[in-house]
Amino acid sequence: MRFTIACPHCGARGIARAMEKKSETDWEIDFQCDDVTCGHTYRTKIEMLPPVVPIPRRPRRSNAELKFDL
Repeated sequence: MRFTIACPHCGARGIARAMEKKSETDWEIDFQCDDVTCGHTYRTKIEMLPPVVPIPRRPRRSNAELKFDL
């Protein structure tokens, strides 16, 4: 599977060509437009952000709760 993003210049598919990890939560990805007549190259930045509020763990369900009436 290829990582793709639409070309900001012509709207065609842009294919990821190189990726550089800047930190544990930041990456820079270089894309190239798949349209030969355009050929635009562009860089994107992906940053993972922690949730604002920690997501609470749900209590584990017992097997009795999973039984179905047949």
